[in-house]
Amino acid sequence: MGKGRKALSDEQKRLRGTDQPCRLSGGASGQKSLSTVSTVSNNATLSSLPKSGLKGTAKKIYAIVGTELLNRGVLDTLGLDLVIAYCREMGLYNDMMRDIEKEGATISVETKSGSITQVNPKRKVAESALSAAKALASDFGLSPTSRARVLALVAGAMAKKDDFADFEDIEEQ
Repeated sequence: MGKGRKALSDEQKRLRGTDQPCRLSGGASGQKSLSTVSTVSNNATLSSLPKSGLKGTAKKIYAIVGTELLNRGVLDTLGLDLVIAYCREMGLYNDMMRDIEKEGATISVETKSGSITQVNPKRKVAESALSAAKALASDFGLSPTSRARVLALVAGAMAKKDDFADFEDIEEQ
């Protein structure tokens, strides 16, 4: 029999919302703390970005987009996976479009009846990567239409208005 799942750190349990006092270890279990990402200052640099595991074009996009999102205060620990997914999709799109520019928009395919010209299949891959990246970009305010919505959410989160303050002042009649 195996040992089961790897133990989660207390910090990971708190971030997931599954922390229960009876199940907390109370000490450091050797895993690194995840709170370092959410406490990054407003003047974030490339060195303050968490590791992504990306390579090539996606890594370059992550360096630019991640730094910008950290400076805006939009990127936190929970949104990091979506940013990495966005960077992968944009990296794939850029790589496919670079290949299409080299090979051409159409390719010649040999069939039994002769040679036919068809649209380069990399174009379909590039289009699907771009549509997935657009969907992910709207979550972080990277598209012009969603930028105002996300900036309003960030500004509202920083203000931390007390929603129940209106109920505390009850006028006596």
